Amino acid sequence: MKWYKLVARMSHASFRFLKKLTYFLDALSSGFWLGIMGAKSIAYSDELYYNNTPYYTDEKYNESGFFDWEKPFIEKYFHNAKNILLIAAGGGREVIALSKMGIKADGYECNRGLVEFGSSLLKKHDTGSSIKYLARNKVPDDIKQYDGIIIGWGAYSLIRGHETRIGFLNSLKPFFKPDTFLMVSFIYSNRRSRKDKIIKQVSDFLSFFRKKDKTETGDRLVPYFIHYFSEEEIKSEFARAGLKVIDYSGTGYGCLIARS
Repeated sequence: MKWYKLVARMSHASFRFLKKLTYFLDALSSGFWLGIMGAKSIAYSDELYYNNTPYYTDEKYNESGFFDWEKPFIEKYFHNAKNILLIAAGGGREVIALSKMGIKADGYECNRGLVEFGSSLLKKHDTGSSIKYLARNKVPDDIKQYDGIIIGWGAYSLIRGHETRIGFLNSLKPFFKPDTFLMVSFIYSNRRSRKDKIIKQVSDFLSFFRKKDKTETGDRLVPYFIHYFSEEEIKSEFARAGLKVIDYSGTGYGCLIARS
């Protein structure tokens, strides 16, 4: 074989090898840390990420309105709503967008930095809505019923463990009216990959003696915790919580509408 052909083939082979190696090391790292991280570590990892990502405290971003995949759901199911419970409100993007529709939102957020930023931004826009601190995976102590409930952008995927997620869904039920719609967005995957298998195997080995916080297929660190759902899985969780999924989309971003 001529030298120029050999060099070209070797370069292609090296790229294929590095791609596979990176894929494996990424899965190995994710599985390793998931195997030793408990709930407090996961929560602090999430806090570190959002505190060090200026995007979420950027005024232009939070004033940019609904995403393209959000808007059709909001307009279809919440156009007549007067008040909405919004958990995982972030820096106020959804709250401001809802206020422009004439909807008052009671926003809650577990990151104190985002609560401070969002509250200041809402005052600037004179929305009449609010963002208050709420512990992770919890619901407000002040129970009242709402026309609509929204779990903020992708936040459902940040909850570790299907039992914890189902418990969270059940805790929302006192806030429902008979005709209340619940909107939840999430990260989804069309199929389970070899990476998911490696992550779970490594994590299960390291967490053999742990009695909780077991890694489930679809769990990853990116570097904060995130769970990738299949359509079947997330619909099953809502069914177990006694909630009926009436609309679902995996176009652009995972999103569903449910009723009690």
